Amino acid sequence: MAVVSVIGAGPVGLHCASLLREEGFDISVFEEHSTVGRPVQCAGLISSNGVEELGLRLQDSVVNEIKGANIFSPGNECITVQKEETTALVIDRFKFDQLFYKKAKRLNCEMHLNSKLIDLRNSNLFLETHGHGEMQRSKIVIGADGAHSVVRHSAFRHLPEKNFVQGFQIRAQGSFDQSMVELHFGGFAPGFFAWVVPESARIARIGLGVRLGENPAESLKKFLKEKEIEVKVLSKSAGLIPISQPAKQLVFGNTLLVGDAAMQTKATSGGGLIFGLKAAEICAAAVANNLKHQQNLNIYDKNLGELNRELLIHWKIHSYIQGLRPHQFDNLFRKAKKAGIEEFLQQYGDMDKPGRFMRKMLFKPKMWGLLPTALKIV
Repeated sequence: MAVVSVIGAGPVGLHCASLLREEGFDISVFEEHSTVGRPVQCAGLISSNGVEELGLRLQDSVVNEIKGANIFSPGNECITVQKEETTALVIDRFKFDQLFYKKAKRLNCEMHLNSKLIDLRNSNLFLETHGHGEMQRSKIVIGADGAHSVVRHSAFRHLPEKNFVQGFQIRAQGSFDQSMVELHFGGFAPGFFAWVVPESARIARIGLGVRLGENPAESLKKFLKEKEIEVKVLSKSAGLIPISQPAKQLVFGNTLLVGDAAMQTKATSGGGLIFGLKAAEICAAAVANNLKHQQNLNIYDKNLGELNRELLIHWKIHSYIQGLRPHQFDNLFRKAKKAGIEEFLQQYGDMDKPGRFMRKMLFKPKMWGLLPTALKIV
């Protein structure tokens, strides 16, 4: 019987596995794909602050550095937030994932590729490995198996139904502002938004999310046509993006959820790497304390408090925005620009922690006109 089994060899699962292996525990990692980091299903934009807080060494996985964003309302009102320093990094997700994989292998985590979890019952893992069925036993199971999480569906049936949007993205050749991301809200992306994330002045990742039931590929065509963006498509990718308020219970018996499987993504953007990696550290600490000192695994839920508070604000912002009609969205942008939101966000903005800069509005008289909106969110 394995001591800890981690389901999913993405960065979050592998980070959790490595941390526990460093504590001296035997770790088994099960990944359904044959290659860690493939297929790529991510825009690959992460905050530089988050990277610093986590102490990550990204080596050659960084593709581009971003200084700000142009955010467009449905009526093409634009809010520009730009800083002198780098605020976000565009990463090569394959190389990024491989960094965590290589570390886990160096630490002698037991890796099982081509091993897909079919069902989970208490300590019993039912797997399909290289096309054959097998059963493994594990004292503790950590579900880091993404938005489609089999662990969540098998062990957490008590959780309420969660929300998703369908993401579709192209990697394309064209002409782009290398230092700026673009976000576009409008009818072409019902339930979410479209994005342009530059890798360079000639290559960008262009995509959008739409609510379930819509056709994301057709929606992207509509977006490109409406915005008159001419590109040469180099590749395509698609996937589900968890968009939800944070779950209150991510421990059930001997099983824990982390990352996209736990819906630990920012509802404002769909980004989950930084929050997932932070949650992995909290998860690994809870598991280590359980194995060493018999501390209840439920401490994981308790210690997620600060992270969940920020995730909840992301969810409230998303819910508020999606409740606006196009003309209300345009009016909000005009009102915010008049109040000086661009300068305010340039000074205080944080793509991971909106709660911090929203509270600072109280001390900026120019921002007081936006307080009724902020109070609806926080």
